[in-house]
Amino acid sequence: MIVRHHHTNSRARALLGLLLAYIVVGWPQPADSHHSFVTRTTPDGDDAIEVIEGSVRIFKILNPHGALVIDTVDAAGNTEGWLLELSPAAQLAREGWTEDMVGPGDLVTVSIFPSVTANRARLRALLIHGKADSEPGRLFVSYGIRGDTPIMQRLRERLPVCGTIEASYQRTECFLIDDDAAGALAQEFPGPMGYVMP
Repeated sequence: MIVRHHHTNSRARALLGLLLAYIVVGWPQPADSHHSFVTRTTPDGDDAIEVIEGSVRIFKILNPHGALVIDTVDAAGNTEGWLLELSPAAQLAREGWTEDMVGPGDLVTVSIFPSVTANRARLRALLIHGKADSEPGRLFVSYGIRGDTPIMQRLRERLPVCGTIEASYQRTECFLIDDDAAGALAQEFPGPMGYVMP
């Protein structure tokens, strides 16, 4: 009798475990889980792209996504923080990203896919301005641009590479951009960061 009771408890525990596993796996995920990043769209239904300037507050290589937080100043003069999502830590590390590539206070211009959630976006391209007039900036391009796209082709034809990113993964590339190159690109492709626009 005791053995049979123990066997019944084991079977009941196993069934309860399966039921709990089913509930955890099958339960609907909340709309704001990290897999549900929803970008704003244009009236034509394309992903919206914006360009903003600011200074870096935080850059971290972590999971589930790397994070870049920048502070911008809006039209009214108020400071706004933006959280920009990057690839996961292992992917960034494999490509050659390091946490000392960009640091607090660095001036940046970014091309982003803004989220429907305020002040949150996915990073598309990152221009880290040189700290001195003679120091070129570094332009990292990734989401929506990577691979053998027309944008990458135009940048490869016009700019030297940084040499810090493993481009063979075709996910991110880094280019050096000085004032002369930036001026020439701005004339050829007008608008803020026009050279990384579709």
